[in-house]
Amino acid sequence: MSESQKSAEDEFVKAKRSAWPPPLEVLGAFTSGAWRALIASEKDSEEVKSVVASTDAALRDELGLIVNAETLIVLAGSGTSLGMTQADGTKKAPSMGDLWSDVSALPEFSAVEGKLNADLVGSKNLEHVLSDAQARQALTPDDSDLANFVAAAEAKVLERCSFVDADTDVNTHEIFLRKVARRSTRLQRTQLFTTNYDLAFESAARRARFNVIDGFGYGGHEFDGGSFDLDYVRRRPNEQLALEPSVFHLLKLHGSVDWSADGAAVRKVSDAPENPVLIYPSASKYQLSYKQPYLEFMSRFQIALRQPDVGLILVGFGFNDDHLNAPIEAALRSNIGLRAVVVTPGARNGTRAESIKWVEDLIKRGDRRLSMFTGTFDDLVQRLPDTPPQEERDAHDERVSPRRMGGNR
Repeated sequence: MSESQKSAEDEFVKAKRSAWPPPLEVLGAFTSGAWRALIASEKDSEEVKSVVASTDAALRDELGLIVNAETLIVLAGSGTSLGMTQADGTKKAPSMGDLWSDVSALPEFSAVEGKLNADLVGSKNLEHVLSDAQARQALTPDDSDLANFVAAAEAKVLERCSFVDADTDVNTHEIFLRKVARRSTRLQRTQLFTTNYDLAFESAARRARFNVIDGFGYGGHEFDGGSFDLDYVRRRPNEQLALEPSVFHLLKLHGSVDWSADGAAVRKVSDAPENPVLIYPSASKYQLSYKQPYLEFMSRFQIALRQPDVGLILVGFGFNDDHLNAPIEAALRSNIGLRAVVVTPGARNGTRAESIKWVEDLIKRGDRRLSMFTGTFDDLVQRLPDTPPQEERDAHDERVSPRRMGGNR
């Protein structure tokens, strides 16, 4: 990039950054370690438009390298659900702010508000307030007001996150699965980890006709971590067994709105669960993540991050979960074969997590494995490659190779 191009681009970014919504920008080795814009307006000069188009193309190339790694990991946070709507256009996915508004309106909250830390209540942070209530409940187990509040708050979270139904628009999730989960069968199955409780990815998989390996085996009723080692194959008369192409692993790190505890077992249910299996937003997330079934997911997450050729997409995840930040940061420090992209609109916010600042610093200091993108889930899906090159090679090999047993054509 020439000095004049760089100057034009810098002026473009400065002008756009004061606008709302914030501009789409990207940071990576392909931007020479500086934030660059991804969208130009009609009023911008041809020089600026050329730089922006080149940056956007470079981001798409980088995403192509990530999704074609031998091991592909996706960590999908709450941001992947926030844009979802119903058929009539109404938004149903709650933000953390929405959950706080609902919980703070509960009569059970009014009964305990005076017993909680005033600064935490004033912060309107549901995770901090629930953590405070749980800690006080542990010290005063006979306080029914605290127990009632915690139970009511958790019930409200479950209710608000059970929004996916037949009318929910999951088109973006469907396209995402087609781009990241329909990979060459020579590569490892995509492992999609999510902190979301909702059924967006399950619904999208069903509509797009993907097979999901989610730890509940082929029967799909009782959790068994060993079922992640099973797979789907296609058997035809007089043909060799072949892996099904549209299969991915779904690992719900914080539980699901359709899981219920039945003694020592965890089962999928079609109605509201009697004993929900969820890690609610509170300080107990770290401890609970090392109990089953969450332990199985965390173990597989850590193992996947240590693979020699791994692509990692972190989308809609704000690095606010210490139990997930730790293995991610460890992998970034030690795994030279890892390529990762962080996709979050808040990547440049003053209130962003320290981990995001650390990743940004690594990129600016020359770490070519990493990139960062201030986009939404929808922005990412638009820029992911449509068809991995390996899939085309597999299709060609299948057309020209012997298909019948014994080498007959």
